[in-house]
Amino acid sequence: MFYEIPATLPKEIAELESLIEKHRKGGLDANSLKAHRVPFGCYEQRKDGTYMLRVRTTGGALTPAQLQAIASLSVQYGAEAIHITTRQEFQIHDVALENVTTVMQALLGAGLATRGGGGNTVRNIMLSPDSGVSDDEVFDPGPYAFALTTRLMAEPDSWVLPRKFKITFSGSEKDTAFAQFNDVGFVASLQDGVKGFKVYVAGGMGAKPEVAHLLHDFVSSDEVYVVTTAVKRLFDKYGNRKNKHAARLRFLWNDLGEARFRELYAQEREALRQQNPAPLVPAHQRKVKQALP
Repeated sequence: MFYEIPATLPKEIAELESLIEKHRKGGLDANSLKAHRVPFGCYEQRKDGTYMLRVRTTGGALTPAQLQAIASLSVQYGAEAIHITTRQEFQIHDVALENVTTVMQALLGAGLATRGGGGNTVRNIMLSPDSGVSDDEVFDPGPYAFALTTRLMAEPDSWVLPRKFKITFSGSEKDTAFAQFNDVGFVASLQDGVKGFKVYVAGGMGAKPEVAHLLHDFVSSDEVYVVTTAVKRLFDKYGNRKNKHAARLRFLWNDLGEARFRELYAQEREALRQQNPAPLVPAHQRKVKQALP
């Protein structure tokens, strides 16, 4: 598996199921339900009564069994064709509302989730498409993207942000995962033999695109979680919650100005360091440490 399911997710899906049932019985209006289902990656389609489910697959990574599970669920409950998104996720289309949580629960059994597939949430984390096999990558950033997904998915504030929050990892300066067009972008780097990343922030596409700004020339790999979380908390505290068209992190950078943004970021980063969070350790490294006598 490429990320771990949060322990709270089964209960959250059960709560969504209760809300869907309440809506179907007329006790909950469509807009109120929408506010709950969209952060679960559940979008209404143009065809009445059908929904799309966006499955979180960090960097597009799936085991054969997981891919088979998505395909089987799509055939059983939705359209036969599966869509692959620009953020390296998989979408199941034409799912009836009464089957939405059934599909989500089945995905859980395969180690997959739709949580964060939409809404004002931490979205799917991207990777260079040739991570792990590229001849020119500094090192494979994939394990860090997978570990970061696991950590962020378990945090409640990842689902109630001012606007969507996008993260990506590139394996080299070629930036094949577009670190400079995401809210937080990591580019693999080495400094005196130490693995780490160049970090960019506040980039994005859309109606008012902006190239990201260099936040760090280099941070060691064990700082990935602290750096990401400091930016996320800054965004959570100061982002625009009144106008979604001006709510992305790049607008906050411009509203605050570079100096103030960096000052607030430094405060959040230092506060996190005082809390002494566990460093981000990729799963394969955890297994090695656990195996040592």
